[in-house]
Amino acid sequence: MPGSRHSRRGVRLAWLAALAAGCAVRDEPAAPPARGWQAVSAIDSGPLRAAVTASPTSIEYVEGCESGLRRAAEDRRPLLLVFRASWCGWSEQLARETLADERLVGLSRRFVCVAVDADRDAAACRRFAVDRFPTVLLLDVAGVERFRATGSTAAGLFDAMAGLIADRERLAAEPPATPR
Repeated sequence: MPGSRHSRRGVRLAWLAALAAGCAVRDEPAAPPARGWQAVSAIDSGPLRAAVTASPTSIEYVEGCESGLRRAAEDRRPLLLVFRASWCGWSEQLARETLADERLVGLSRRFVCVAVDADRDAAACRRFAVDRFPTVLLLDVAGVERFRATGSTAAGLFDAMAGLIADRERLAAEPPATPR
């Protein structure tokens, strides 16, 4: 049937668009964090240690966006912000697959990492203009957004993280400019 071919094509295109865009913002009650999202207590505001989680195959997240911003400023570290929603299947997939990559986990030790639950921290979503989930942001040590990706694969995240670390190390190695 000619009409069914067009409707199947439309369904496929809609599915691909949803896959690329992630989940849209919804207003629902908060649910417990999904598997794969560990948080570190926001009470300890001392320097973030490189590897304090028991599992070397998971990213250590600071609890709370404001706490993460403070730690990043105190430690002079770049910031990895992962905006997720408990009702979004793509957020779960991002945690289970992309963010579990050992290379990415290794690089994350050089960042302050924050998992922002959209149900609990809508203000952070508004502050960073996040309206699709999952969304991943990288901020440099000055707090300037250097990378943004939406969707379950967060395409380009590893390269962006590695580039941000390389830029930081290059700047740290340069001698200070002398005034004339």
